[in-house]
Amino acid sequence: MTQQVRRILGRVPVIAGVILLAGVNGALTGSAATDPAAKPTPPLQGAEPAHKSLANTCVFPDPVGERPVTVDTKATLPKVVGTGKPIQVKDFSLTFAIPAGALGDVTEIEGAATVELTATREDKKTPVPVTLTIPASKVPTTGDLSLVATGKVPDIVMKVEGELQLTTGAPSLALTVPATGTPLKPITCVQAPGQDPALGSVALLPLKPVEQRTGKPGMQQPQGVVRAEADPPDPNIIVIPLLPFELINTATISKVGAVARLKPGFMFNAIWTVYLDRTTSEISGTALQPPSKLNLLGFGFLPISGTMELLPTDYRTGNTLIDAAGTVIAEPDGSSTATVKVQGYGRLSNITVNGVDLGVGDNCVTAEPFELNLRGTKYDTAYGGVLRTDPDSPDPLYRGFTLPRFAGCGVKENLDSLLSGMSSGPGNQVCFGVNQVGLPRTPERECPNVTPPSG
Repeated sequence: MTQQVRRILGRVPVIAGVILLAGVNGALTGSAATDPAAKPTPPLQGAEPAHKSLANTCVFPDPVGERPVTVDTKATLPKVVGTGKPIQVKDFSLTFAIPAGALGDVTEIEGAATVELTATREDKKTPVPVTLTIPASKVPTTGDLSLVATGKVPDIVMKVEGELQLTTGAPSLALTVPATGTPLKPITCVQAPGQDPALGSVALLPLKPVEQRTGKPGMQQPQGVVRAEADPPDPNIIVIPLLPFELINTATISKVGAVARLKPGFMFNAIWTVYLDRTTSEISGTALQPPSKLNLLGFGFLPISGTMELLPTDYRTGNTLIDAAGTVIAEPDGSSTATVKVQGYGRLSNITVNGVDLGVGDNCVTAEPFELNLRGTKYDTAYGGVLRTDPDSPDPLYRGFTLPRFAGCGVKENLDSLLSGMSSGPGNQVCFGVNQVGLPRTPERECPNVTPPSG
C-alpha cells in the first residue's frame, strides 16, 4: 500500500460522507428557494471574493441633477454548487461614491438601495432583485460621501449543469434624513456604456453518490446486475470518492506559436479505485470546461481573438460534460505518476483577425475527435497536481496532440481551409493544473506554461 493511500484512507469516511451527501442533495428537486420550511444547504467547499467597480450616472434631487457615481459591488461566490441546490452569494455589498454637494445641505443620511442581478446559464436569464440597507451615515463637509449598502441575495437554484454567470445592473437609492424622517426624492442610476457588468461565475455540477465497485481487479460490474448479498466485496478493492477539483488550463497551438490561458474548468464525481494487491490504481471523473474567450498574438504579431470550446464526443446529443479516466502508478520513492486520457471535439466561434470578424458561425468544429494523453509526476490523487503533454517526453504518446482539421466553418463563405491552416496539425501542447476546490494553489499544482503573450 502506497504512502498516499495510507494517508487518504484515514480521511475516507469524511470524504465519502461529503460527496455522498452532495450527490443526494443534488438529486432533489426541492430547495430552500422553493420550500420555505427547508433548511438552506451550504455550498460545497471553495469560494472566492468577487469585486466589480462600474461607472454610473445617477439623477439627484433638483437642482443637482445628473452626477457621475462609481459603484463598487463586492460578494463572495461559491466555486462549485450541485445542480438543484441553492447558490448562496455571501457578503454582498454596494459602495457608492456620492459626489460632494450632490445631497444638498443634508448632514446625515440613511435608507436603502436596490439592484437587480442577472443569473445567466447559456441563454436562460433569471433576474435576482436585491434590497440592501444603508445605515445612518454622516455627510462630510468636503469631499465625496462613501455610502455602504449591505443585504442578502436570494438563493438561486438551477437544475441543469453548466456555468452560471452573475452580472450586476444599475442600482437605485431611497434615502431619508434621520433627524426628521424626511425622504429625499428617489435616486435612479444607469450604467455608463461599454463596461463589463460580470461579477463572477459558478460551476453547476450534477454531483451524484458513489457506487461501491466489486469483483476482480480490472473487471467491470455488468450494468443491471445486482450482487447477491452473500457475495462479499473484494477486500483488495477500495473505492475512494474525491472532492471536486478546479482545472486551470493552458494550451499552445504550434502553428501560430501562441499560448492561451483557458477559462477555469471543474472535475467532479471523481473516483479513485485502489487495488491493494497492485502498484497501480484507477482514477475517473467528469469535467465541465466552459467556453474560453481568447486574445492572443498569432505568429508573434497578429492579434487573434475568439471563443474556443472543448466538447464531449457525444456533444450532438446536447451533452456538455466530458469524461476522463486514467491510471495512477506508485513509484519506488513513494510518489505517484498519473496518466489520463481525454477525448473530445474542438469548436471555434466569434473569430476575429486583426479586428476583422471572419463570420465563422457556430458550427466550426473539428471534423473528428482529438485525443489528449496527459501525464503528471509527483501527482497527489486527493489534492491534485499537473497533468500535461511534454514535447521532451521519452514516450511519444505524451509529446503533444494533433488538432484535426475543422469543418462547418463560415456563414457566408467556406472558411474550413483557413481555420484548419491556422491551427490544425500535430505538436500542440496542453496543461491541466488540477487543484482541489477550496485549497490554495501551490506551484506543484500549477501549470508551468506561465502567461500568454500580451496584446
